Amino acid sequence: MIKKLILIFFVSFLFGCSVSSQSQSNNSSINTADRHIWIPADENELEQRRILQARFDEIEKDIESLFLRLDVLGSDEINMRGGIKKITPDIESMDLTVSGMIKQEESRINNLGQQLDHVRRNNKIFDSGIERLNQTIKPDPVFSSRDYVDAFVSFRKGQYAKSANLFGKALQSNPPYELTDNLLFGLGMSQYRLGNISKVSKPLSRLISEYPDSEKWYMSHLVLALTHYKKREKSQALHVLQKGLKKNPPHFIRSMFMNLNKLIHK
Repeated sequence: MIKKLILIFFVSFLFGCSVSSQSQSNNSSINTADRHIWIPADENELEQRRILQARFDEIEKDIESLFLRLDVLGSDEINMRGGIKKITPDIESMDLTVSGMIKQEESRINNLGQQLDHVRRNNKIFDSGIERLNQTIKPDPVFSSRDYVDAFVSFRKGQYAKSANLFGKALQSNPPYELTDNLLFGLGMSQYRLGNISKVSKPLSRLISEYPDSEKWYMSHLVLALTHYKKREKSQALHVLQKGLKKNPPHFIRSMFMNLNKLIHK
């Protein structure tokens, strides 16, 4: 009985070795390079990719067109103080007034400087105070309607580098609250068009935080979703879209949300 068991075990062992050897022989016959061959996409797959990209391009153009349509140069927002033509003379007049005030202040500072030079020679204790008084008084920057208009004109022409610069410049010049969301979105969209993906989020996030009732609030979510998608952050893109949809956007914007959502899901 024991001999039979030993014989069965020995035969099984030989059979297992034979199978293993054959398997290794078959595997070794496969060229290692062939295991990692890149198979290019066929024409049908390439066509599907082209169609998908064309749809993304269409959504980007729709967002841009909507932005320009909502903020066309003759819109109520720009005309809120009687129109750019009416605003411009007032601002130019203000510029002249401020310039006159600056010149008067500079003259006053020069006179003070002469008096302080005399004090400095007689008493060094006042040196620190004199240095502070010698500093030039810089007025706050004044918003320029011309820069605002030029930014939109440049954006419309596809001159995104110029529009980004002008939108940014206008944002630093104490713009009216009613126009700031336009400037923020214009800056973010210009950076997006330039491919500066890392610079898109900051102005649009500020817009979302400060202008919850603006149409640009919804549009900012669309652009941020596109930005995440370009960075291959699909889940973040879908999250941003869902956040925008929860606020029940207007019908003409909601359709853009739905279309983009479908494209990202593909």
